[in-house]
Amino acid sequence: MIVYNPFRTWRGLGILVVTVAVSWGQNRLGEASLEQLLNVQVTSVSKKEQRLSRVAAAVFVLNQEDIRRSGAANIPDLLRMVPGLNIAQIDANAWAISIRGFSSRYANKVLVLVDGRTVYTPTFSGVFWEHLDQPLENIERIEIIRGPGATLWGGNAVNGVIDIITKSAKSTQGGLVSVASGSQVHASDTVQYGGKAGSKGSYRLFGKYSNFASSKLVDGPDAADGWNRAHAGFRSDWDVSRRDSLTVEGDLFSNREGQTLRPGFIPAPGDRLFSQKLDATGGNLVARWSHTLMGGSDTAIQVSADTYRRTDQQVPEKVKTLDFDFQHHVALGGRHDLVWGGGFRSTYSGLAPGYPLSFSQPFRTDRLFSIFVQDEMRVAENLWLTLGSKFERNSYTGFEYEPSARLVWTPSIRHALWAAASRAIRQPARIDTDLNADLASIPQGPYVTTTIRLIGNRGLQPEESRDYEVGYRAQLSPKTSLDLTGYLTFYRHLMTMDPGQPQIVLGPPPIQVIVPVEFGNGAAAVSYGGELFGNWNVTGRWRVSPGYSYAQTNPRIGANAVPGATYTFPILIPKHTIQIRSFWNVTRKLEFDQTLSWTLPTVQYPPWTGSNLPGTELPAHARLDARVSRKIGESAEASLVGQNLLRPGIVEVTDAFRVIGSQARRSVYGKLTWTF
Repeated sequence: MIVYNPFRTWRGLGILVVTVAVSWGQNRLGEASLEQLLNVQVTSVSKKEQRLSRVAAAVFVLNQEDIRRSGAANIPDLLRMVPGLNIAQIDANAWAISIRGFSSRYANKVLVLVDGRTVYTPTFSGVFWEHLDQPLENIERIEIIRGPGATLWGGNAVNGVIDIITKSAKSTQGGLVSVASGSQVHASDTVQYGGKAGSKGSYRLFGKYSNFASSKLVDGPDAADGWNRAHAGFRSDWDVSRRDSLTVEGDLFSNREGQTLRPGFIPAPGDRLFSQKLDATGGNLVARWSHTLMGGSDTAIQVSADTYRRTDQQVPEKVKTLDFDFQHHVALGGRHDLVWGGGFRSTYSGLAPGYPLSFSQPFRTDRLFSIFVQDEMRVAENLWLTLGSKFERNSYTGFEYEPSARLVWTPSIRHALWAAASRAIRQPARIDTDLNADLASIPQGPYVTTTIRLIGNRGLQPEESRDYEVGYRAQLSPKTSLDLTGYLTFYRHLMTMDPGQPQIVLGPPPIQVIVPVEFGNGAAAVSYGGELFGNWNVTGRWRVSPGYSYAQTNPRIGANAVPGATYTFPILIPKHTIQIRSFWNVTRKLEFDQTLSWTLPTVQYPPWTGSNLPGTELPAHARLDARVSRKIGESAEASLVGQNLLRPGIVEVTDAFRVIGSQARRSVYGKLTWTF
């Protein structure tokens, strides 16, 4: 595909971008009533379709219209629209994303799914977001659960779940060609075609290429963090019979990226930064069968195979996962709605030996067995109680349980109050149990060198949260709606780095003094806060959606911890986040949309600050994204998109596992798309 950028020599004046898009929103925003918005169907909370007004959880849904009008170039930028999510860009190809704090490069307390397939890495924990550069045109919606989702989704769904749901092949018939170019987004091009497969099936095929420019370090040099990606995929949906449906989908991708690093894991005076390349390739295949039984109940079976190979900081990582899930949804009488099921997951993972960062057991296979049950009971005419639990057996900590109780009361169709109590766990990853890495080597003179060596601990307990939430949803008037959530969470067995007894290794000079540091469970925390967001239809053509979140987290080292224990890797906890989204249909063919957000301030807790965990405040910052679009004909649209418009650049993360944070740059970009 040829990408034409006639403005390459005009970067000082900005870049004009034209976008053509398939879908076109309603001419009048007010035509979608707020009552309809409050009763949107969600599936992530109960693994069944459920009206939002009946959900006893803090849920936010990004629908197709939100996604189309966001102006986002990737999924992390798209998630900036969600109250309660902490989005911080590390460099041009890496993000720290979490819910309700504990954000880091390897945020380990949020589970991310794509069409029910987990993309949480079992080696380092967290998510490689650059692996998820999905064509945004193919996303049906994104459901975000703020708060534990472990009763249905299991371990690691501690602070929330992000469920990315793609469109069926039936809804993407015909062709689509999309070309994007700009100052930071050099290219984001998609070619796609969907058609019929006989009388019962539909399919789509797509290919996408992305190229993002390098950003700048704080003092001005190039961060050498540009990246490009090739991505191809397919989806097919089949109506096998009146009661049976089958979906088969898959992806292949290849990433080439860069980053700026410092020599050791612990900052030291005189560190000389250097740039380094990294790459990743992988793919997945998913098959999902759904069957409706004679009595109206339904079952579903999903099997997925997922693999990737990634070389980061010159360490080759390999992961292969086979996942099987079964569930059954049945109504029992007039008062019980039961969902139950089970699953099995086998994961082969490891790091090739012979590198500075290695695993004591280079490769291993881990197995996870699980069953869950959840019953929604109608206690009274407008009162529902949901009880359930997940039961798992994993290869690290053995048997685990994750129960929850949820209550929702709807005194009228316009108001709903809910409360929930949950237990969730974060099971250890390979890095926690098998790691062997030298954090720093410190010369003590010509004859002695002290080396701090971090080692894993196979006796770790799971990190645990006990969470309590309350919420209120209301349609206050025909033009305004409100969603309010408050929470209190107690964490225990949080991971620490526990120093051991120094060991002297004699040999040729210099003499080595090894200071071992082992992972432990010596930290705890109390977190509390809330989120508030709403919708206001100012006129039939203009909607304003404000949002606010507050988070206060107080980590501490427990009294029974090893003396000198510190918290593990850096975590970010934004205290206040404010945002205002505006969608304005200026005319029938012209749209003007903006998202303005403030983050103030963010506390960073690094691992080397001592047992009292003093935090460092990162500067407050604001971000403005804007989009102007014009419809051309029946299947085309032209738009200009600006991101981070308020300042030339801002550093959102200073340090992430040796990676030096670069500036999120002001940029202008857009797309050219044609559908047929």
